[in-house]
Parts: sequence; C-alpha cells; structure tokens
Amino acid sequence: MSLAVEQLRHYQDHGFVIVEGLLTPDDLQPAIDEIGAHVGVLADALYDAGRIPETYAGLGFFERLAAIERAHSTAAVMFHVSGLLGRGIASLWSSPKLLTVVEQLIGPDIAGHPVCNVRSKTPQTELMTVPWHQDTAYLLPGAEGTHQPAAWIPFLDVTAETGCMQVKRGGHRAGVFTHEIERDVANPKSWYLYIPEGDLAAYETVTCEMALGSALFINQLTPHRSLENYSDKVRWSVDLRWQRPGEPAGWEGYLDLMEMRRGDDPAFRPDWNGFFAQRAKAFEGFRNLDENSFDISVEGPWIDRWR
Repeated sequence: MSLAVEQLRHYQDHGFVIVEGLLTPDDLQPAIDEIGAHVGVLADALYDAGRIPETYAGLGFFERLAAIERAHSTAAVMFHVSGLLGRGIASLWSSPKLLTVVEQLIGPDIAGHPVCNVRSKTPQTELMTVPWHQDTAYLLPGAEGTHQPAAWIPFLDVTAETGCMQVKRGGHRAGVFTHEIERDVANPKSWYLYIPEGDLAAYETVTCEMALGSALFINQLTPHRSLENYSDKVRWSVDLRWQRPGEPAGWEGYLDLMEMRRGDDPAFRPDWNGFFAQRAKAFEGFRNLDENSFDISVEGPWIDRWR
C-alpha cells in the first residue's frame, strides 16, 4: 500500500499521518510471538530468583506481563530496557509494506535507525508513560537535519483509555525544543526527556486512536507523548525508525545503521546477524541491572546532552 497524495501531504504539513489497514494480523504475529517468548524468559528469571510466586504461564499476551508486574513492580521496566529486537520484530521493521511507505518519505535507499523500541505499557505504570518529547532529542546534536520517520504500531486497538499516542500538529516546523530530564525533577529512576507543556501551547494536540493494523508515521521533530493506560491489558506496541544511509544518525559511536534497501540493487539483503550482535553488546552498556534487587536504571547519550 502506498500513501495517497493527501496522506503524504498530511505528513509533510502536520508532521504525522495515520495509515489504517496497512498491516494484517499475519504481519504482526512474528513480533508478537517473539515478545511473548521474551516475557516468558523474564518470568522464569524472576521466579528462579524468588521474586514472583509463579510464572503466570497460563495468561495471554495482553495479560501476562501485567500480572508479573503486580508481583514485581519493575517487571515492565526490565522488559523495556532489555533492548529486545530479534528476527520477529526485524521482519516487521523491514517488511515491504512499511518500506513502501518509507520510500515515499525519504527515497529508495533506506536504513533502519538503531533506536527501535518495544513498548510494554502495563496498566497505570508511571515509567511506561512517556512525556512530551521529540525523537531527535534522544540523539547526539547534529542529527536534526536528517529526516528520520518513525512508525508507531500497536498490537491491539488503542484509545485514550488504553494509552494511545498524542501528537502536536505542526510542531515539527519549530525545530528542536529545549528538553529537560524527567528523573532530575520527578522520578530518580526515569530516563525520559520532556518538553514543558507551556512551550507547546501554540500547537493543537491530536489524540491518535487507532485500530489494529494501523500505523502512525511521525516526523522525528514532531512532539508526541503516550497517555496513561487505564485498561486492564498491556498496551503492547513497537516504534520503528528509518533514514537515508550516509546521513547523520545521532547515534555514532554506539550503534550503526541497519541498511535495508538499496534502490539500485534489488538483490541487496540486510546483514541481520551483524546487526543483532552489535545491538546486544551495545545495550549492555545502556542499562545497569542489579541482579540482587532486579532494579533498573538507564544511561544514554541524551542524558549528557540535556543535563
């Protein structure tokens, strides 16, 4: 599916566009299976350490992590900062359906940006509720001029109650906003940046309620946030990003781009093995896991940039 002219113009003018019906359940299932298996690994580790009374193996994809978290309060945070990205998620990230849209935005040469996230948004968990920010603020200075569209993809229907996304219409035209570090103000364990709401008052807030199979494409300069999840289910989602190869990524010295498509070489195939190995090594440096307490803290280049 390609973007219609009106959709492409909406993305360019407003900094985002929701593409409905882009993906099927079969497109999403490999990523869901991978995430579910990783929840099982976390459950086994916490159970073996005596941190939870059972592994909750009988619960479904949208219930299990929430039950684990009720028994161990940092479980969702532990899952998020693990940096999960295997072949199931990679198959979605590099799917022709997504790359066809991305090609319309940045051209035929496409690289995956190394900052990709699985969002384990459990019910009413403060550290899973992301404040107003721009994606580019989490990168090293100098990458602001690189067009880095992201696709935010939920694995269930999302509403304001379940913690959908909100965006600031047209905010991408303002350049980079000043960000502050949330943990220095409100939560010593937070790794999030935030834009003070008063700085965004001139921009309309759009609540992005979406059906399963939809994708929200967003410019890296568009301010956005997630709402609190007030449902009884885990609002699972992924955000996947791309850019043109050879342009500043803002992650130099940490992770390389993942080249996915060369417009002049239809036979090109991505080197997933090399990317997975590099990512696994890099993420060990971004988290500090105390194996005795299972407490989690996160460090990254954005902390020094905005401190």
